[in-house]
Amino acid sequence: MVQAKVKCPECKEMIEIDINDVEENDPFDCPECFEQLIVKIKGGKVKLITEKQKYFDESLSEFDEEDD
Repeated sequence: MVQAKVKCPECKEMIEIDINDVEENDPFDCPECFEQLIVKIKGGKVKLITEKQKYFDESLSEFDEEDD
């Protein structure tokens, strides 16, 4: 069991997540504010983002692809 501490982007609460139990784009509910979040994993680091941030990140990646 490998624990990671991540911050909820809504309430800023530090949450411990077992990184062996989560995968990229898994839904995750903050136990403090009950916001539905999404797990992002980049470079071995775990991060929680909101639905709004997910769509913003996706639109930015589409924009970058158009420039190529």
